[in-house]
Parts: sequence; C-alpha cells; structure tokens
Amino acid sequence: MSWNYITQKRGDFLLDTYQAEGLRAKSKQTKKTYIFCLSKFVEWLDGAGTNLEEYSRTDIQQYIDYLVSKGYSATTINKNWSAIKHFSRWVKKEDAIEDISVITPPNILNQAPKALSRNEVNKVIREIDRSGSERNFAIAQILINTGIRLNELVNLNRTDIDISERKGNLTVRFAKGNKERQLPLSSEVRRAITKYLETRDDSIEALFLSNRNIRLSERTVQHIFEKYEINVHSFRHTFITKLVRNGEDFSLVQSLSGHANADMVIRYSAPNEEDKEEAVSKLWLSD
Repeated sequence: MSWNYITQKRGDFLLDTYQAEGLRAKSKQTKKTYIFCLSKFVEWLDGAGTNLEEYSRTDIQQYIDYLVSKGYSATTINKNWSAIKHFSRWVKKEDAIEDISVITPPNILNQAPKALSRNEVNKVIREIDRSGSERNFAIAQILINTGIRLNELVNLNRTDIDISERKGNLTVRFAKGNKERQLPLSSEVRRAITKYLETRDDSIEALFLSNRNIRLSERTVQHIFEKYEINVHSFRHTFITKLVRNGEDFSLVQSLSGHANADMVIRYSAPNEEDKEEAVSKLWLSD
C-alpha cells in the first residue's frame, strides 16, 4: 500500500469529519460550498507535495496567488479563502492563516444585481410554453413569480404546495439559514402547477421530477434555461428588483425573498447601467 494512498484516505476521513462536526451549524449550501472549495485545495496540495494535515501558511498564500493568476473572480477567491480559514481554525492551525494577502472583493452592496427586462421575461415564458413541457413551464412560473433560490426549488415537495380555487401558497422549508417561509401564488402560477401535476400518475413526494422519475437536480434546471441564454438566478434578481422598484416596503421584500440581511435587499435599489443611461438620455427632453 503506497504512502499517497494512505494520506489520501486520511485526508478523506478528515474532510468527512469536518463536514459532520465542523460545519454542523452551517446551512446546507454553505456546507456544499466549503467542501467543494476544500476538495480543490486538497488537489492543489497533492500537486505541491503535501496534504490536508501538513500544509503551512506558505501553501495557503501560494494557493490564493494561484487562483488569482488563473483569473478567478474576487468573489470566488474569497469563498475559497473563507473555506480554508474556517477549516484551519477547526483543526487548530491558526498560524497558517495569519497575514494572508487576499484580493479584496468589490462591495456588492453598491451594485444592483442584473435583472431581466419585461421583454426577456415574456420571451422565455412564451418559448417554454410553446415547447409543450408542463414541468418546465411550471418551474419558470414559480421562479419568476416567487423569486425562490434554485436549491429551494429542487427541494420542494408536493406537500409544500397548497392550492385552492381562489388562492394558493408555497412553503419553502429548505431555505437558506433554515428559515421557513410561505409565499403566495398568483393565478398563473397556480394554473401552471396544477396542469403539471395532472401529468403525474406517481406517488413520489418531490414536486419536480427528472425524466428518470427522481428528484430534479439543480444542474438539470440550469440546463433548461441555458437553452434560452438565461441564468436561473436572474429570475430571483428580477423578482426582488421588481418589488423594490414598485415601492414595496423593504421589510416585506425581505420577508418574501428570505434575505436575513436587510442590506442585501437595499442593494436592489441601487441604479444599474440602464438607469444611468436612461437618466442621461432624458436630461434635455423637457424645459
């Protein structure tokens, strides 16, 4: 048995233990992100001739510099740094994270997230409707009209949907920060969900199924909208932006969106490039 095989197994065990114990209080999405980042760090360490038990401060700094040289965004680099920093503290290697030089990410609170235009929303709804897929049409209607996150969508069960003749709501149970919330469903969304469920003759609890009759994956949903050159997360941005631009109370927007931090909602009121261009174009149109 080779030494590399032994160290690999020890590293896998350490990661598994960290996921179970060190990330116990973290959300499902944070756990997923941290483990993914650490697995990439492990790969790099292996190429550098060390491992997850014996790395030093120099290894971390060189890895961060490597990510910068590869052109990764500041946000991505800082996600990796957060994962490594949290893990290092958990294994009592605080000295390895001292004085690490990390690229400073831009202040996202000063940037308005990219929202889709009314024409873009109408186009994707129209094209998916024409495709004849009741499932995909229901997915699009839910994403556009509730602003739920992708991982929240794929974790929906049939029992999370309550629809009557005149009203309906959706319960998000697997929310970020484990905070459950209820969202009202418009008549168009209720109709789309009902039409989709009429095509089902199974007893599987998942609301959305793949062609193999298993719970739909995040990647499959992303693939659906990539055909229309749409990023799934832009539906959420559009939903929240529309609420803010309509003058809804920020506490209401925060409740509907599931944002724990009010500052994350406030950034949707920041002017985007289209707002600036429109303002300048109107400058001399009136006396």
